Amino acid sequence: MSYSRYARRIHIAPVRKITKATTDIEHTLTYTDTIDGLAYKYYNDATLGWVIMNANKQYGMEFEIPIGATIRVPLPLDRVFKLWGIEGEL
Repeated sequence: MSYSRYARRIHIAPVRKITKATTDIEHTLTYTDTIDGLAYKYYNDATLGWVIMNANKQYGMEFEIPIGATIRVPLPLDRVFKLWGIEGEL
């Protein structure tokens, strides 16, 4: 029996929307910045870079963000997790 690669179920990550808030920070990307580094700087946790990427959906990957671009860092994290219905993340 042969299997088609198209017959497999593909897991697609849900789109998680982060609405803008007055508490968000706008950060202008420099050549030394990384998303993980920004997550550590603003959240004290480098593993939360995905939150920043979700807030900046115009970029599919970190490497697509041009130097000098202004990206949004959503704050506070409690608000973000509450929007998504996640508890106990921090």
